[in-house]
Amino acid sequence: MAKRMLALNIGSSQITIGEFAVSKGVGLELVRYAIAPLGIEPGKDSDASAYIVSTIRDILRHNNMRAGPVMVSVSGKDIFPRYVKLPPVTGDKVGDIVYYEAQQNVPFPIEEVVWDYQLIHNDDGSQSVMLVAVKQDVVKKLTDSVEAAGLDPVVVDVAPMALYNLCRFSYGEQEGCTLIMDMGARSTNVIFVEQKKIFCRSIPLAGHVITQELMKELDLSFKEAEEVKLAHAFVAFGGVVEGSESPMVNRVAKTVRGVMTKLHAELTRSINFYRSQQNGSKPTRLLLCGGSSIIPATDSFLKEKLMCRKVVRYLPKNAHPVTG
Repeated sequence: MAKRMLALNIGSSQITIGEFAVSKGVGLELVRYAIAPLGIEPGKDSDASAYIVSTIRDILRHNNMRAGPVMVSVSGKDIFPRYVKLPPVTGDKVGDIVYYEAQQNVPFPIEEVVWDYQLIHNDDGSQSVMLVAVKQDVVKKLTDSVEAAGLDPVVVDVAPMALYNLCRFSYGEQEGCTLIMDMGARSTNVIFVEQKKIFCRSIPLAGHVITQELMKELDLSFKEAEEVKLAHAFVAFGGVVEGSESPMVNRVAKTVRGVMTKLHAELTRSINFYRSQQNGSKPTRLLLCGGSSIIPATDSFLKEKLMCRKVVRYLPKNAHPVTG
């Protein structure tokens, strides 16, 4: 009988749970997948623990998922990635050097964070390290909520690295540079994947910024602006909706276009930094994922602006949104 395992992603506005079957000959197979909104405004800094617990319970109940061990991913907005080139040292000294670099580069006392690193072997023979740190209280608050919902967190990963592993698992080693864009509510995580290279950054522009702009533009409450966004949002080319007779559609589309234009500017900065500082290549392939990536024409807009050869919406086909 195939083993079952759960994967849980806790975002700013929604929770996603996937149930996988692991068996010989078949490998990893997604058997159930569900999304549920948290029901809170992503921009608020209020404690979301109670919402997380109730939303997880609702997902499990509505989808007949059994409680048990779960792998949890921490949102990219909560992590601190740092890239450091190491001096030439022997293998037995790498750990000491990395610990020193972590103390210097993580913007919190090292005893207040959970951190790990990935060693990167560069083409010129040198070594770099990617440090990833998360504050301990962030991890504890999440794991406490997961346990209160009846699940047993056995692995805590960071979302950008989970996406990197997923890309490697699904596509293997691709030629050229692949850019993964995870467009959530509060932030857009960008992950560059190129042979042995990996680089990630969190951009504070995503779906919630669109909602905020609609609140100001149309004088709406958060809930009303979210409903308008879900009903009418798409990326207008040139900021104009040709043939549309609805002033509302025109205004929403122009607002979305404005936010996407700002996001494109930040993407361009990230690409230029990756190419100059990490000696990387221009992305030729774009993988889109995250709740905000489903806004119509997002893929076309980014393909044109970034001049990517290929754009793929990286979303499971059997995803079933759930309302708690």
